Amino acid sequence: MPAKLRQLLMNKKSQNNLKYCSDEDFKFITDASLARLAKWMRLLGYDTVVFTKEAGREMLRKADSEGRIVLTRRRDMIERQFSGILFLVTDVVVSEQIKAVIEKFSLKINRQKMFWICIECNQRLQPVEKNEVRDLAPPYVFENCDKYNQCPRCGKIYWMGTHPRNALRFMEKHIPSHLP
Repeated sequence: MPAKLRQLLMNKKSQNNLKYCSDEDFKFITDASLARLAKWMRLLGYDTVVFTKEAGREMLRKADSEGRIVLTRRRDMIERQFSGILFLVTDVVVSEQIKAVIEKFSLKINRQKMFWICIECNQRLQPVEKNEVRDLAPPYVFENCDKYNQCPRCGKIYWMGTHPRNALRFMEKHIPSHLP
């Protein structure tokens, strides 16, 4: 694949805007083929929506109106008129996709922000009291865990159990140089 296609595609205006973005300003939108990447970006603390319809003008309009960076696997998106930022993700392996996005945008992973976005609906999680999740958490978890977070949209409950530990192991294995 030509190196040119691997590069971030943006116009001069958006390239200049990128220079002044802090990590907290980065918001992403992916096409449906990158839904797994979107979940990992959320785990890392980045606001990332998945466009579930066919990627095209509507997706670009949404990205533009919400100030999101487009992550796509569709080569034809390169040729569309778009004043925002579009990154063609060429890798099929999710760990390589994560690495490519982190490196392209020089993202700094902050452990304090990891696991604070719902991986299902992209909402910021809210801390909840243990007694509020008594009937929602499995009994073993309820007995052994004291801190919980809940998604305000879907109601899903999160706690520091095996899933976050496994996710950290995955990241330590695949993107160790990018973790703090």
